[in-house]
Order: sequence, then C-alpha cells, then structure tokens
Amino acid sequence: MGLLLILPILVSGYLFCNGSVYRQATMSRYDGQLLYMLIAKTGTIFFAVACLTSFWLMYVSKDGSLATTLGERSDYIKFIKDFLITNEIANNAEAPTWAFLAQASVISLILSWLSPRFFMLLLMLRHWASLQAIKGLILASKVPTRPLTKQLLASMRDSKNLYMFSMADRKVYVGRVAHIGDLHEAGGMDEDFEIVPTMSGYRDKDTLKVTYTTDYSAVVDEMVRTGRKVGFSIVLSQKNIVSMSRYEDEIWNRFKLRQDVAENAKEGILVRLAKLLEKL
Repeated sequence: MGLLLILPILVSGYLFCNGSVYRQATMSRYDGQLLYMLIAKTGTIFFAVACLTSFWLMYVSKDGSLATTLGERSDYIKFIKDFLITNEIANNAEAPTWAFLAQASVISLILSWLSPRFFMLLLMLRHWASLQAIKGLILASKVPTRPLTKQLLASMRDSKNLYMFSMADRKVYVGRVAHIGDLHEAGGMDEDFEIVPTMSGYRDKDTLKVTYTTDYSAVVDEMVRTGRKVGFSIVLSQKNIVSMSRYEDEIWNRFKLRQDVAENAKEGILVRLAKLLEKL
C-alpha cells in the first residue's frame, strides 16, 4: 500500500522536473537532500490533484449520471475491484482503496508528463514561435545565466537582426543564432551553439582589422540554382567567443569607409615623405 503512495509521488516529481525547461535548467542548484525534497514536493502536488480527480471520477461512476451513455461500463471501478479480488491482490474490504490509489497514481503520472509540454505548447501559440525560441525565452527571462549566454538566448529570438561573433582564433562570423546547446538532466547547458552564417572572415593579428572573405549568400544562391536543399549551419563554442555584438550593415560600411580613408591618408603621407627624401 505504501508503494502506491511513495512511488508515484517520486516518479511524478521526476517526470515534471525532467520535462520542464525551467526546472531542468535550475536543478543543478539543488544537491542531495534538497533535490530529493524538490522532486518529492512537486510529486506531492501532482498526486494531491490526482487524488481529487480520482475521487471525482469514482463519484461520477457511482451516481449513475453516465449510465445512460456508457451503460454498465460507467461503473468501471467495479471491474477494477473484481480484477483485484480475483487475482488475490486485495480482499473485498481493501479493493476500493487499492482501486482509488491505483487510479490516482496513473492520473498523477499522466498529469506530470503532460503539464510541462502543454505549457510549452501554450507559449508557442501565444508568441507564435518555435520550440527552440520558447526555450530561449524561458532560459533568458527566468534562469540566471552568464551575460554571454543570455545574449545568445536573446539573439535566438531576434530573427530580424544579424550578430557578429569574434572568436579566440581571430575568425569572425556574422549570422543568426539557430540553436543553443541542449539542457542536461543535472542542469546546465552544452557550450556549443549553432549559427546560420551570412559572412565569415578573420581579424588581423596586428591591426585587428576585420576582413570578410566568404559571403554565404552566394553559396545559398548557388544551392538554389542547382536544386539542392538549403539548410546549413556552423557549430561554435561559447568558450571560444571573445566578443559578440549586433551587426549593422550600414554602420559597418561607414566604419569601413572611414578606415579606408585613414589608411589612404597614411599611405599618402608616406609617399610624399619618400619623394622628399629622394630629392635630398
């Protein structure tokens, strides 16, 4: 009898915590007995709701309101009690209690599995966004994370702007964040993330000047022209990011023009100085 109380409580709590994006991301803050108490507390809530639902279902099956629709099958508890008594699982006096707890256990497991997924579905419909975007929204707004991770999560929901990533190996990428690392059962996220690139290049070691060498829009056009499926991404690691910022094409062109003017002026001064030295 006690197993029908403890086991569904713990399993229900685990199913909810493992299915909830928020709980899965914050479980790493709980350790040992605190984690056990979190799962037990969550499972107790679901089991209490399931007990109320089980009591209501048993009451409805007994008062005959469904008899006109389902006939003898409306009193399904009678069939459960007969099964328990026939297989000597419980006697006639204990059978109703066993049937009540067994039904409550099944309802508790179903509710704990469905509720986080139903909640995600409601958020997807409300914001009209993909599952990955909703996960990013929850993690960015509810879960304490590093500023870089928070910026990555925010950029994943920003489909209108491009972002520039400067890496530790001096490579530079411009694109949109497509996917952040998956959550672990023990909490936390993978360090890797995916971007859909628009351009890529490198940063000069001495002058730190950015030079873009690959325009992926040309690659996309070629794939469309040849009838190949367009869908590629680049996997990067958060630990290799030196800086991340939103990319504005207009600002970049202004900055590049100013940089070119400064370099041309510098070269002009050197040319005039060289001619002056030749005349001496």
